[in-house]
Parts: sequence; C-alpha cells; structure tokens
Amino acid sequence: MRKTKDQIKLEDIKNLVPEEKQTAAEYLIDEIVFLKKPLRECKRKLESGGNEVRNYDVLCKRYSALIKQLTDLLPKKAQQSDIDELAAFIDGADK
Repeated sequence: MRKTKDQIKLEDIKNLVPEEKQTAAEYLIDEIVFLKKPLRECKRKLESGGNEVRNYDVLCKRYSALIKQLTDLLPKKAQQSDIDELAAFIDGADK
C-alpha cells in the first residue's frame, strides 16, 4: 500500500526515537494515521451543524494521547528543529 504524507512525516519522527522504543513508535504511528481520517470527518460534520460532539471529543482525546505518547518516546534532548517538525504536523501545517 502506498504511504500517505502523514505516514512519511511520522516515520521521519519515528527515526528520532531510540532503537529500543521503535516498536512502540510504530504502533503509535499506525494508530495516529488510523484516527486522523475519522477525526477529520467528525470535525467536518460538526462544522456543518452535525451532532458529532461526543464522537469528536472521544477521537480528539485519543489522538492527543497518542501524540503525547509518541513525543514521550523522543530523546529528552531532541533538537528544536525536530520538535518544530512534530508541532507542525500536529497543527496540520502541511494541508
């Protein structure tokens, strides 16, 4: 299967994770990529007046927790440019 831009960016971030934590990072990345589409769909429905508040809230909390877990795997002294790259991904700066 062809990789998305999100998967490629997250794999670049995964490469910053120490080798002994790579398996955990791969799992987190798979979950983050999986949740991104339903999260966007719920947001779109909310913006158009839908009643998806609960679903959006649950997905958003789970997505945020996964991102936090991934950042916690990064070395404590990550370079600022690496942190900025992850923050840009989270903010969706590449849309």
